[in-house]
Amino acid sequence: MAANTTAGNAQTPPPKTWRKSAPTTNHRTPTDNGNTTLPLRKHPQTEFDIVSTYRSLLAQDPDLTKPVAAIESLIELLNAVPSTTVYETLDTVKTHCERLKASVDNPVPLTAGTDLFLQYLISSLKQPQNHQKPHHQQHNDDGFDAVRQHLLRNGRLFAARAIAARAGIAEAGWRFVTDGAAVLTHGNSRSVLAVLARAAATSSGGPGKFRVVYVRDEARAAESDAVVAALRRTGIPVAEIPGAAVGHVMGLLRQVDMVLVGAEAVAQNGGIISRIGTFQIAQLASRAQIPFYVAAETHKFARKFPLDQRDIGFEQKVLDFTTGASCKQPVDAVDYTSPVEHTDQEQPPELISNLITENGVHLPSYVFEQLLEIYGSLNG
Repeated sequence: MAANTTAGNAQTPPPKTWRKSAPTTNHRTPTDNGNTTLPLRKHPQTEFDIVSTYRSLLAQDPDLTKPVAAIESLIELLNAVPSTTVYETLDTVKTHCERLKASVDNPVPLTAGTDLFLQYLISSLKQPQNHQKPHHQQHNDDGFDAVRQHLLRNGRLFAARAIAARAGIAEAGWRFVTDGAAVLTHGNSRSVLAVLARAAATSSGGPGKFRVVYVRDEARAAESDAVVAALRRTGIPVAEIPGAAVGHVMGLLRQVDMVLVGAEAVAQNGGIISRIGTFQIAQLASRAQIPFYVAAETHKFARKFPLDQRDIGFEQKVLDFTTGASCKQPVDAVDYTSPVEHTDQEQPPELISNLITENGVHLPSYVFEQLLEIYGSLNG
């Protein structure tokens, strides 16, 4: 591929979603001895169903990713549940984070979002104190209330920035799709679709300048139909193949020039947790020396380091041995693709060529650097 794998060719991406905001007027942090508290609010404690809120947000807005939906659910929590102290509020948020993660089969994408929100909240509380008033005249609730109101006013900004990040990915990645190329993909990644649509719209040779090989998932036939239809509406020629034909098309026929997939979460070593089948596609691409690119927003970066498929962190019953008429397969099964394939060779073959993010195109090691910058530590 002749594509430049640096971020230099991409236009300036939108500001990073998760950075410390400017100090808010009257911000106040807890004192070093930890005794600063907020006064009791005159509202009764109410029950908040964060699980139903999360599911409702995903159903209402198909452009929301799981991490952002988790963040918006926590913002709704702050709006609905009155707080008494900063520390009690943080404890409430953490409790609901655990409740939300326990409600899904794959908690890693939600963990990426909830960790990011907690870090943002804690960082906001650590903003410089307001020195305009003498210390004894400052209200104890100034800092947290200002942050709380700021988060509530700007709740939809989180989702808007996530969508802007997707546009940044499209801008950074479309140049990889060259004239005459055949791009293999699978799943329903909105970032991948954005890259392909941007490439089709930008091509001097017209939308048909490249082709897409789409790997169908018959367990999600309606989803596969929708993705193929969306690609064809933009003028992109699409060939549909079953998963069993990937090795034949990629290796024997040599009719694939690059692979482009999305991810549900990105581990701190640059590996991805994605739709099941991604791992074997990456292995086949590596053996055929075909570039393998991952399009993912930075809010999907998670402080997790799986060692292999058995270390993803949650149980998946992919094997269902039975003597009955049929067996059950998990609907949302995922697998883990490490940046490199661990073999006995001195130079293990790379499985992931580059990550395409809203901040440009980077090597997998970029994830570790970003997480360290955001959290300061990866101990979780």
